[in-house]
Amino acid sequence: MNFLFKFIFYIIFLINSTLCFVPNGLFHNSVIINDRLLIIGGTRSTSSYELFYLDLSKSFDNTNLPWNSLEGDLPVYGTFSSTAIVSLDNSTIFLIEGETRNSKTEIFGFSNKVYTYDYLNSKWTTASITGDSIPARYHMTGVIDDSGIIYMFGGENAESYNDMNTLDTSSMTWKNLSIINNLPPLSGSYSASILPNGIIVYFGGRRDYNTLENMKDIKLFDTKKNEWSYMDATGDDVDSRYRFSSVLTPDGYIIIFGGSKTNGGINVSPRLAILDTNKSPYEWSIPSSSKVNSPPSIYGHTANLYNNYMIITFGQDEDNNVYNSIIYLYDITNNTWVTRFDPAPAPSSSPSSPSSSSSSSTSSPKFLKPLLIGLGTGIGAVVLICIAIFIFRKKVESPVLRIAGSAEMR
Repeated sequence: MNFLFKFIFYIIFLINSTLCFVPNGLFHNSVIINDRLLIIGGTRSTSSYELFYLDLSKSFDNTNLPWNSLEGDLPVYGTFSSTAIVSLDNSTIFLIEGETRNSKTEIFGFSNKVYTYDYLNSKWTTASITGDSIPARYHMTGVIDDSGIIYMFGGENAESYNDMNTLDTSSMTWKNLSIINNLPPLSGSYSASILPNGIIVYFGGRRDYNTLENMKDIKLFDTKKNEWSYMDATGDDVDSRYRFSSVLTPDGYIIIFGGSKTNGGINVSPRLAILDTNKSPYEWSIPSSSKVNSPPSIYGHTANLYNNYMIITFGQDEDNNVYNSIIYLYDITNNTWVTRFDPAPAPSSSPSSPSSSSSSSTSSPKFLKPLLIGLGTGIGAVVLICIAIFIFRKKVESPVLRIAGSAEMR
């Protein structure tokens, strides 16, 4: 019996770093820090507190994903449609709350609280914020400039907004930019990308619950002058959409995927398109090869760029009306969908296609962090462990085992 107890405790110790479920959901955040894709918050069938990641330093197949848990559960329950930004030195995540759900009453609300995650010490902190009072909202996307200023435009709660607010991450100070000239329309669920010249490119999304933006109507915000300007993009036609994802390559291409046209979720066409910001005006194109082996139409997902891969995570599968638990991989060098991830160094970029290197994985200080790595190489090992624990708990009913089970299922 002592051997059995030791075995159970050993398994429970290891299971803390290995998920006993296949994660899924939508309206979450995903960021990359030091070769790890972290999933934060969202609406999903698993715990709304849990923080987990995918190790991008190892190869994997997108049908057998080695998810791992990460120390430091979220400080807030049920936050989604929020925004998460990584600091310039890859040491901190800034989470601006957005919409929340009360863990006891299940009532939804809005909050503009800011939480910081110390990646080195695996610790969340509720930030002490000074400065202007900013109304709480969600469905906003933040970007950070090269001086550590986060720019937050628009968003929604009971109404929509078109103001520009900044959060200085060094002083943790909110500032509402009092801009009165050339203001854009109200906007939420849009794409936001900041170019090396300090121009933020906004497009897509919706003005209100019934009006979607034309994808060729480009809004530009100059962070050096705090001024708005506009551009009519050319090229292929792209359906209006919101709740879609986008990534910016260092070559200046913005790649979008998915999205929906209504709250009920109507498929958009094309599913994938590329905006070339090197041309004036910007130009939309639809790679013909991107239609081969394309994922189902999804919305509420996220996308991150790592080397030559655009990694698309979770979302709502409109074709099958289910939460998506698969990630999809798009090779931006060949404009093709692939199923195998290989963390080989990014090849040099070519002038005929988006860059194969990622701003998410550029050189930055690396922290030696004692993260717990999951058992095995995939979900199969996780399932076996979970089954083993279940069987032993059923066969042996003792106070010790019940205590162990409580710790396991917390």
